[in-house]
Amino acid sequence: MEMNQEQALEVQRRHEDRLLAMPSVTGVGVKLRDGRLVLEVDVDPDAEIPPELRRPEIEGLPLVVEKRRYEPQ
Repeated sequence: MEMNQEQALEVQRRHEDRLLAMPSVTGVGVKLRDGRLVLEVDVDPDAEIPPELRRPEIEGLPLVVEKRRYEPQ
């Protein structure tokens, strides 16, 4: 079952502090990818991806890891 945006944002809220506390993580957010909501985690491009982020989902929300620095817009 796919999540709606509010459900996806709740997953983000529950995990955001823990994810951002990881040394190489630079950003966390819910994004729309190929018509579905995902939890995107940005990781410093010069760092290794933390083992905990090498999984397909968090609480049923697909997890996408991007190697890039978060740039506020």
